[in-house]
Amino acid sequence: ARAVEVRVAGCLAAVGAACALAVTAPLAGGQPLRAAAYPLLAVAALVLALAAATSPARTAAASRRPAAQAPVGRVLDAAAQAVALVAAVLTVEVARHLATVCVLWGVAVALRLLRRGEPAGRRWALAGIAAGSELLGAWVLLAAGGVTVLEAYTLPAAALALGAGLLALRTRPGLTSWPALGPGLVAVLLPSLASVLAGPEPQPWRRLLLGAAALGVVLAGAARRWQAPVVLGGGVLALLALHELARGWDLLPRWIYLAVGGLALVGLAATYERRRRDLARLRAAVTRLG
Repeated sequence: ARAVEVRVAGCLAAVGAACALAVTAPLAGGQPLRAAAYPLLAVAALVLALAAATSPARTAAASRRPAAQAPVGRVLDAAAQAVALVAAVLTVEVARHLATVCVLWGVAVALRLLRRGEPAGRRWALAGIAAGSELLGAWVLLAAGGVTVLEAYTLPAAALALGAGLLALRTRPGLTSWPALGPGLVAVLLPSLASVLAGPEPQPWRRLLLGAAALGVVLAGAARRWQAPVVLGGGVLALLALHELARGWDLLPRWIYLAVGGLALVGLAATYERRRRDLARLRAAVTRLG
């Protein structure tokens, strides 16, 4: 068809017919409904490949393609994601099947991402979908295996967010560290910090590793002149220090705290002007960070 609307309607009708066949064929063979998830996933992968074939790439040959191919490619991309979502919903009752669907779909989208001449915006969207699908599959497997360690769920998501942020900092010169690295650093530090502060158990290893991670974040941010790692890591270190002080409050005699506090006040009063200048220089240095 030459009309864009007719072309889009034909594509959607073909996708709908393929999905109907993928669902009814296992049912006709006496299989449960979740068995249709894998044929549906195959349909989604085929539609994704057709979307790559019909979407114009950023090349000289793309200018000679019909203009109707661009909306058709976008419609097919959206239809492929919708079909994959239906396949995942059909397997939601069985964790291993859901994880398999998520992992396979993440691989399919990653392969779609490797096409040459892909627009930057669509490449970022596909990368996010592929990473999210793989992350969801990992989470499902961890939950099915009874893993209760908090960092097993937060660290993979944080690693993906930090990787995307570092890539964005390399490709976008005007980007600051807060939108690029802030979400990933929050996912790394804050869940563990909340577990330490609110958890009833002592968790000595988590406290030690969190402090080491926060110190490493501060040092890395200071070395690269990034404000977000310095501020977030320093804040976590300060809260951890206060938490340790509160935990050790009953372990030492009270006069020790009074003596240390008095010495600190005397030292601060004796070097008050110097401390003010140091604090002003520290504030200016943090402000200059990117």
